[in-house]
Amino acid sequence: MNRMRWFLMAVLLISAAAAEENLVSNPGFEEAGDNGLPLRWGGPSSIYHRDTSVARSGEASLKYRNDDISHYALCPQGVTLEPGRIYALSAWVKTEGVVGEDSGASICLEWWDEDRGYIGGSYPKGVKGDTDWTLIEGVSARIPKEAKHFGLMCYLRKGMTGTAWWDDVALVVAREDPMRSVLVVPNYRGEVADDGPAKAVVRVVLHLTDYADLEPAGLALAWTLRPEGGEAAAHGKQTGLASTAIDLEIPVGDLPHGVYDLEVALVEPSGEVIATEHHRLRRIAAHPPRKVYVDAHNRVIVNGEPFFPLGMYWSSITADELAVYADSPFNCLMPYGRPEAEAMDLCHANDLKVLYSIKDYFHSTKYCPQSIKTEADEHEAVLEKYEAFHDHPALLGWYINDELPLSMLDRLAARQRLMEELDPQHPTWVVLYQVDQVAQYIPTFDVIGTDPYPIPSKPVGMAAEWTRKTRDAVMGARPVWQVPQVFSWANYKKTEAEKNECRPPTFDEMRSMIWQCIAEGANGIVCYSWFDIRRDKVRTFDETWPLVKRIAAEVAGVIPALLSIEETPEVACEAGDWLSWTVKQRGDTTYLIAVNADREPHEAILR
Repeated sequence: MNRMRWFLMAVLLISAAAAEENLVSNPGFEEAGDNGLPLRWGGPSSIYHRDTSVARSGEASLKYRNDDISHYALCPQGVTLEPGRIYALSAWVKTEGVVGEDSGASICLEWWDEDRGYIGGSYPKGVKGDTDWTLIEGVSARIPKEAKHFGLMCYLRKGMTGTAWWDDVALVVAREDPMRSVLVVPNYRGEVADDGPAKAVVRVVLHLTDYADLEPAGLALAWTLRPEGGEAAAHGKQTGLASTAIDLEIPVGDLPHGVYDLEVALVEPSGEVIATEHHRLRRIAAHPPRKVYVDAHNRVIVNGEPFFPLGMYWSSITADELAVYADSPFNCLMPYGRPEAEAMDLCHANDLKVLYSIKDYFHSTKYCPQSIKTEADEHEAVLEKYEAFHDHPALLGWYINDELPLSMLDRLAARQRLMEELDPQHPTWVVLYQVDQVAQYIPTFDVIGTDPYPIPSKPVGMAAEWTRKTRDAVMGARPVWQVPQVFSWANYKKTEAEKNECRPPTFDEMRSMIWQCIAEGANGIVCYSWFDIRRDKVRTFDETWPLVKRIAAEVAGVIPALLSIEETPEVACEAGDWLSWTVKQRGDTTYLIAVNADREPHEAILR
């Protein structure tokens, strides 16, 4: 039930606009232009042309054929969009022999300002290899007011070759779901014990921008609690909503022990239900003794003490490298290499915690081990790692998803439930680049992180922006362990020309990004990555590592304050969006953390 709630939200954005006019001209490529391209579509005719021998519907499609990896060409069409609206884009795509490192043949929507300066876009994941007609779908962010020019493109991602076809392209006005909610109490796994909390709290936020006929005062929130597979055990209703943000309180202290579905519905005056979401509650007698868990303040508690994860991504663990790393302020690491017992023992001996990766144990995903041949094999692989390491003193938590797509939401939510059942002793952590979709992923994690990597081509303030978006998506009710950039993108580029456009972030940029994350509410920092700074050819490891250690030492020096839950003084701030700041109190000391997230100097007043 819980996973259905979030899948429904994602689909509603598109399906609510199903009757809207398609804004694409010649979407089925039926009309021919004079140059071999479909009418009203652009692009080089040496790569793209109208194909009347292949079609999903009608009598034609758009065909791409290219064997030169250096050629990167798009087939665009200018479209007219309205700032302030959301748009759903889709196309059917077929591929033959499409190869390369990126995701393949896809579509995208981009927008630019008056001077044709790029502002943003929507880039659904494509398909590659040999595939039959596959539906590619995406939803744009809300179009900003400064956007003046818009383009829809069919294309192959850069550095890819092969043959692809597109048909039945669509671009329609979509609507944001009118309600979003998060279970904020309890904030960890929906667990309610006999000693509390007596009430569950669901934070509801109404998004009525796309619903001109709806006002909060005319709406109601109805809730129903049902045992899994049973009839309603309790229900209630709150009418005449005073604002678009409501904390809905549900008595749960007297519920019999068991697992419950909590349904929250948004109701119109006519009684029609216009949105429904579900949350999972687990009513238990008492929490078992737990080695690692998340407390009510979103702090991870390790062996009874608050812990601030400060670490880096690794590949494999070696004794020599670990000795260098252990001689630093870092207290944990996330190794992609799935360490065996000897490496885990070595981490423990060096007082380092491990976020153990099982993120690849999904059949048919890119890095899935060859031994996993079906989805049924996934469970055995997860169980093997659980049995090997759930009692290991170095284990901090399970890393269960690294940027897997929203189309896998059901499988990701099932994996989260499996880990809850297998291991009540350790939380799960996922990291996404899909920062605008974090809310849909909530049923799939205990702890969330996003990974802003802006240097050198994007504003350094991206670290603050992504942390703020992530925190807001979970409504402050889940821990946020951010993944800031300390690496150079040159490590991931193919050509020398591309590599030369990249550089590692400077000391000031790394320092700013890490502190931006903390000032915007991050409860942990896991930098990307140890293996990248070791292989950087522009700035050597011996140059970079002291810089990273120096920043880590700054953070480690205030960890007791970052973990403090003491009441803080009220602070008034006069500053622009460039400033990220927070206040902590520990004993007689007030800590003010203020970060300029811009490249230019600014002034601020904080009282």
